[in-house]
This record gives sequence, structure tokens and C-alpha cells, in this order.
Amino acid sequence: MNNQIARIPLYISGFLTALAGVFFVLYPDTVSDVLGVLWGIVLVVAGIAGAVDYIVSIKQFREEGYGNAAGAEIVLVYSVIITILGIIFVLKPTIVMPLLSFVIGVFFLVDGVVKLRHNMLVPNPKDFLWYVMLMLSVALIVAGIALIVFPFSGTVTVIRFSGIAFIISGIESIGEESWKKR
Repeated sequence: MNNQIARIPLYISGFLTALAGVFFVLYPDTVSDVLGVLWGIVLVVAGIAGAVDYIVSIKQFREEGYGNAAGAEIVLVYSVIITILGIIFVLKPTIVMPLLSFVIGVFFLVDGVVKLRHNMLVPNPKDFLWYVMLMLSVALIVAGIALIVFPFSGTVTVIRFSGIAFIISGIESIGEESWKKR
């Protein structure tokens, strides 16, 4: 009986994961906004914490006779910048995901070009795997360009794909626990 009770949180976790996946698939715009606000809050908290740490460190340096900790001002500047970014993201959460899509697009583009270059340095047209790697490199480049040129539609696709992955993961968790029951 205790073993069955211990599985309840795992069933609930699987169900909630699948439910989150359904929400991601059906409402990608809302998910984008929520993630934008959450990301903004994280940046604001990190920025304020960095500024407080700077103030405490400077005070401590002066009390201990280390001078004014030359160069530490960069921490304060960084803290102010990320706090401002966080506030912007909280107020305008819709800009976060397209910005993230743009960054991911640049990453895919650079990664695809590097892999394509590597593939071209060691050409082996007789090897089937060489063709597969060549096609994957080109696909990465195309995906990168698509995310850079159309960041929001890329965002929706990424969120929906994540939703499908959550649904599969949740169903898999529930199925795994059910299988253990037997």
C-alpha cells in the first residue's frame, strides 16, 4: 500500500507536465508573455542583488582600508543595466521571446556554418554519413536564418514543440509508473 501512495506524486507530476504541454501547444502567445514576465522578474531581482552586493562590498572595502575597490563599478553598471532590462521585460513581455528566438537563430546560423565548413574541409562524397551531415548543416543554417528573419513565428514553433515534448514526457511518466504497478 505504501508503494502505491509513494507513486501518487509521480502520477500528479506526469499529469501536470502533460497539462503544461497542452497549454504550450494551445496558447503559445500566453506562454510567451508569462515567460517574458518571469524572465523580467529574474533580471530585476538579480540586478538589485548585484547593486546591493556592490554597495556592501564598497562599504566593506573602505572599512577594511582597501581603498575604493577600483574597477568594482562595472558590477554596479551591469546591475543597473540588467535591472532596467528586467523592468522592460516585465512591462513589455512580448519582446522577450522574439529576442530569444533571434539569439537562438544566430546560434543555429553560426553552428550550421561552422559544421558546414568542417564538412567541406574533409569531403568524403562516398560516405553516406557525409551527405547526412552536409544536409543537417544546411538545415541548421536555414533554421537560423528563419529564426532571425521571422523571430515571432519561430517563437511560436519553439513553444509548441516544447509543449509536444512536455505532453510526451508527462504521458511517459504516467505510463512508466503504471508499468511499475504490474
